[in-house]
Amino acid sequence: MTRETFTLQARFVFPVEGPPIENGCVTIKEGRIAWVGPASEREGDIDLGNTAIVPGFVNAHTHLELDPLDDDDGSGSNEDMVGWLRRVVGQRGRTTEEMLRAAAVCNLASAIAAGTTLVADVTMAGASWPAVAAAAVRGVVFAELIGLKRERGLHTSEAAWRWLSTIRPEDQVAACARPGLSPHAPYSTAGWLFYKAAGSRMPLTTHLAELPEELRLLERHDGPLREFLEDIGAWDDDWDQVGPRSSDYIRKGDLRRADWLIAHGTYLDPDDFWQLRPEAAPDGQRVAVAYCPRTHARFGHAPHPYRKLIDRGAIVCIGTDSLASTPTLSVLDELRFLHARDASIPGGLLLAMGTLFGAWALRADLTTGSLKPGKSADLAVISLPDRDDRDPFTLLFESAEPVESTLFEGDFVAGPWVGA
Repeated sequence: MTRETFTLQARFVFPVEGPPIENGCVTIKEGRIAWVGPASEREGDIDLGNTAIVPGFVNAHTHLELDPLDDDDGSGSNEDMVGWLRRVVGQRGRTTEEMLRAAAVCNLASAIAAGTTLVADVTMAGASWPAVAAAAVRGVVFAELIGLKRERGLHTSEAAWRWLSTIRPEDQVAACARPGLSPHAPYSTAGWLFYKAAGSRMPLTTHLAELPEELRLLERHDGPLREFLEDIGAWDDDWDQVGPRSSDYIRKGDLRRADWLIAHGTYLDPDDFWQLRPEAAPDGQRVAVAYCPRTHARFGHAPHPYRKLIDRGAIVCIGTDSLASTPTLSVLDELRFLHARDASIPGGLLLAMGTLFGAWALRADLTTGSLKPGKSADLAVISLPDRDDRDPFTLLFESAEPVESTLFEGDFVAGPWVGA
């Protein structure tokens, strides 16, 4: 928009940190939210019609550089995950760095069009950083650390730190993006890499308790994951292991001093749930679980403990994972899928999982994640069905209507109003 101050009006406004506002308005001044309230108190400059204005979505876990698998038949039901990992590794081995960077650009554009304004992306040696830094989006780009064998671990670590050395503080401000590190998973990454990452004081993420075979490997050092690692030459008989439990990889020793965004967490021990509460974290550490509903369903896992985690006071946010495991990079699609499977989740909680909770996990909650005066005007505008409902959240989640527009810092960056 060319005006410094303007007001958007919509059928509903969903602030997240407050109840839905019917016939609501959001005033934007110099890229920030200046006012949120009913249209009866302030006339809108732009009437968006039968739409909802929500905070921009936060994709708390994705891999932008991964495209759909070449041999994916689309069945996506109760698939063997270890077999899927073999296919991912095989396809990645045929992919050049240029192809990864191009995929990141394309996939990020589709995510932004789907209302995403903050993304947590896991990538090799910062391959997606140019795409995230150039786009109208906030981001944390996590460089992956991987390797049970020391030689492999040193290689990925050196590549990650080489990339990190190129990112200046002023680059982060200009790009609205930060770098981080991602020890890939306990079954693929030696313990010393986890400790080195924790010592960096940067944002961290890891795939944790994602599949039952991981628990078996940690406890017994055998099973399908070991066979897979041996087949690709990645197994190490002298594996440097943090501990026999998945949770050891975020809470043992100095690992407790770092922020951890746990990808998946399906098989975390319920006895550990209380330790994931913000109140239980030492020195202001933030720990959250990024749940990817459609990817979880693809592999027929045990039921995800998101409700039990939330009931224990833990923070659970939403990710899409990659196009290798899910059909779109839309957080709204994930929320609608989850609502269809568990209609007992209150609509306000569900929307918070896709917005504010992810912003909190990425330490961006003072900037984005809810419609609150002073925050950045990062918004998604969603078309609503032509019907009424006593619960306005039902209009959001029991619908196939698309995201119509995305705003970032007050500018339309996707949809029909771009350039207006």
